[in-house]
Amino acid sequence: MKMVKLSALAAVTAAALAASITPASAQGNVSITPDMQKLMATQQQLHKIAEKVERGSGFSGVYLDAGTRTLNVYWKGTAPAKVRTEAIAAKAKGLNVKVQLAKYSQAELKAEAARLAGANQSITGVAAKYDGSGLEVTQGTSSISLRAGTGIQSSVPVDVRVADVEPAQSRYADNAPWKGGGYIQNSGGGSCTSGFAVTTSTGAEKILTAAHCGAAGSTFSSSNGNTLGTVEGRSVAWDTELLSNPSGTTVAQTWIGESIQPELNGGTAVQYGLPVVAAARTFPGEWLCTSGAFSGTVCEIRAEQVGMSISLIGFGTVRDVVRAVHTGGGAAGGNGDSGGPVVSAVDQRLTARGTLTAIQTGAEVRPCYGVPAGNGRTCSRTIYFPDIFPQMEFHNVSIKTTS
Repeated sequence: MKMVKLSALAAVTAAALAASITPASAQGNVSITPDMQKLMATQQQLHKIAEKVERGSGFSGVYLDAGTRTLNVYWKGTAPAKVRTEAIAAKAKGLNVKVQLAKYSQAELKAEAARLAGANQSITGVAAKYDGSGLEVTQGTSSISLRAGTGIQSSVPVDVRVADVEPAQSRYADNAPWKGGGYIQNSGGGSCTSGFAVTTSTGAEKILTAAHCGAAGSTFSSSNGNTLGTVEGRSVAWDTELLSNPSGTTVAQTWIGESIQPELNGGTAVQYGLPVVAAARTFPGEWLCTSGAFSGTVCEIRAEQVGMSISLIGFGTVRDVVRAVHTGGGAAGGNGDSGGPVVSAVDQRLTARGTLTAIQTGAEVRPCYGVPAGNGRTCSRTIYFPDIFPQMEFHNVSIKTTS
């Protein structure tokens, strides 16, 4: 059994930040590099193929490897002819589709995951592995013995991660028209990051952020007191909430660049908006960037697991979650980045993937980019975020995009 310790990510209040501000030692990746954009352009081609792969009864999952220009398709038994047809078409474009034999189908693993979650209260997260080899399960340290895995009896192989997962809390003086990735403070206390601009079925413009950032009816504003909006729709299940936006104007962009740290020190930050052009679900192996207000833009992040359900202590269970890791060993996110955008990028154009929910602590803790650690702020190489599509479906909104 594989065991990795996860721990909590607590709130950072505006007062605590103001009490002790020190220069950051590093700002992370303040732009999305040409090399990363090249990888993501290849990834976009592979993603389109992955979306077309038939999900028959033997389908287990996919894994995108942009570095080798390969889409790995995992299948229990013989894959249908349509998959082989996609492989032939991909080869003509200089891409590879490889069909890998899987032990279990995704349907089998999801059924077993649901059974385990209902039968064992110590389970804080469970997901089917994309390669069809078994399940990944997390257990809270407060509800199990020192022997990780106690009480888990399964008909499929299970990897256990010891996990206490809590919400990630927290550019600075944003104003209408609002962008995603800005610093926002809640009337009930605490600071977070704005997510994506969205539009309702009637054309009204709103903003997304994380539900754990504020209770129903609470109000968010920027550092200069400009009111972003009041919480008017909220879901624990997908850790998302919709802000009313009384100004009524947003822009289909996300802040990219440095964190709020230079502004906290009285300086000027290198920041700019990039257009959001689409939304897409995430597959294992895909490259991602985060752009939280406290950490700034960070790339070199890769999705490891999708379809997770995680239990956040003191908040609830969040579904359809992606786990992603900073492959260079740096911090993918931290306190204050909650609700902030997770994106992919091609030609300086962004695709929305979700909003930041939580981090893994313990051995995964890393020095923070942007605002330094301390005053309740911790950063990690491993992040968790819900898929953007169930978030949009819950609110009945669409990501605001620019053509």
